Amino acid sequence: MRWAAGVAAVVGGAALLAGCASLSADGSGTDGETGDSEMIEQADVVGTWFSDEQGKPTLTFHESGEVSGTDGCNGIGSTYVIDGDRVRIKSFVSTMMGCPGVDDWLRGVREVQLSGDELQVFNDSGDEIGTLQRQA
Repeated sequence: MRWAAGVAAVVGGAALLAGCASLSADGSGTDGETGDSEMIEQADVVGTWFSDEQGKPTLTFHESGEVSGTDGCNGIGSTYVIDGDRVRIKSFVSTMMGCPGVDDWLRGVREVQLSGDELQVFNDSGDEIGTLQRQA
């Protein structure tokens, strides 16, 4: 019986240490790779993000894990998950209207990264394709 209690204490202590290992030396919770990226919380991204470009590309992140909006021409919708310092977005379902003169770059979003009140938008190759501002 004492042996089982000792094993449980060691396993519990190891679990606590493993959890602390992801913190930086200053305890800031950075990811350890870049040294300056913090974990994103859902509350950080929930809301509407937009661009002033023609067509007003917009994404709205919902607490339910859904994301909806417009690429400046067509309605888009999908789901998202938070993965460390990035938000990963599954491929969009979209309407397919033609909109001459509108750059539908936002349709290519696969992940975003928070930078203050701005979202950096990346495609599936990891290239930054644009930015969105938080709507007040």
